[in-house]
Amino acid sequence: MLNSRRQFLVQSSALALSMALPLPAELATHTRQARLLAAWQLPNAGYQVGVLNAAGLGAALSYTVTTAVDLPTRPHGLMHLQGDEYLVIARRPGDWLLRLNIRSAETSRVWQEEDRHLNGHSAVYGDWLYTTETDVLGGTGALAVRNRHTFELLDVWPTLGKDPHEMLVLPKGGLGIDEPFLLVANGGIPTHADMGRTQLNQLPMDSSLVALHPRTGKVFNQWTLSDTRLSLRHMAVHASGVVGIAMQAHHGNAALRDAAPVLALLDENGLRTVNESAGVKGYAGDIVATPQGFVISCTKNNSAGHFDMQGNLLHSRAANAACALAAEGEQVWLGSLAVEFSRPLELDNHWLLI
Repeated sequence: MLNSRRQFLVQSSALALSMALPLPAELATHTRQARLLAAWQLPNAGYQVGVLNAAGLGAALSYTVTTAVDLPTRPHGLMHLQGDEYLVIARRPGDWLLRLNIRSAETSRVWQEEDRHLNGHSAVYGDWLYTTETDVLGGTGALAVRNRHTFELLDVWPTLGKDPHEMLVLPKGGLGIDEPFLLVANGGIPTHADMGRTQLNQLPMDSSLVALHPRTGKVFNQWTLSDTRLSLRHMAVHASGVVGIAMQAHHGNAALRDAAPVLALLDENGLRTVNESAGVKGYAGDIVATPQGFVISCTKNNSAGHFDMQGNLLHSRAANAACALAAEGEQVWLGSLAVEFSRPLELDNHWLLI
């Protein structure tokens, strides 16, 4: 990770972020109180997760750290478990799950089984917790089924692809499927157990979306794109049931990567890329749904874009190293680099309104 990525000033226990505004710009900006669960890297290279209290107006928003818990390595996904309890997962190739009580700051941690590594995301359905993982020796994608309360491993299902990343739990009737289901994004990037996060680009990618029965792992449907070098990674579901997918391009040619679309839409008619999302250096960091459509953060292009349900670009905004997104109605909270500050606190990929 570059040292300049998503840096923030910590001064008198306050974080100053560059933006937390409604998108598009014509929506009214208003004073807002909010709490966010976030993760970050400290100047000493250590990692923490904690609660940020936000207050202020527009670009003058400030964030006070009210809870901070040390982590063993870099985190990635954050998810609500129940009540005041949240789950934090190590970044791939990860080896720990951490339960955090945001009220008491109490934590409990479970280490990952040695034959698989964690890929940074999770979902819950009833009493079951699901984590996306990769088989260490074979490199194939796996969905671990765990007890939601104890994290005990109950089963492991294949995801029919490589590098499974984010997943959603969708209701009966979604995407034309007549039962509730899990939607898993196989990122498709091949790696090897001895090479950590190193991407083996000479091998074929295997990216897809897979709908699975949440109790049996039965495959309902699978969708792929014609461009096999697009990695399907993060997802958000619109109130209409349409799923937006943030993508990252892995073409061997830099010009092809830079020109690749970074947003795809999935509905009952299938999976398609959004042409208007091209030309942002081939990298979308995060995605959230709004009443109008989807906002994606384009980290390498230093921008965020708001698209409607037909894939039309409604608005774009400059935001240095834009990544973490959270949304509530028409309000979108975007974490990005505050370039005018000097003492770095590097916000990680995701955060949650709590």
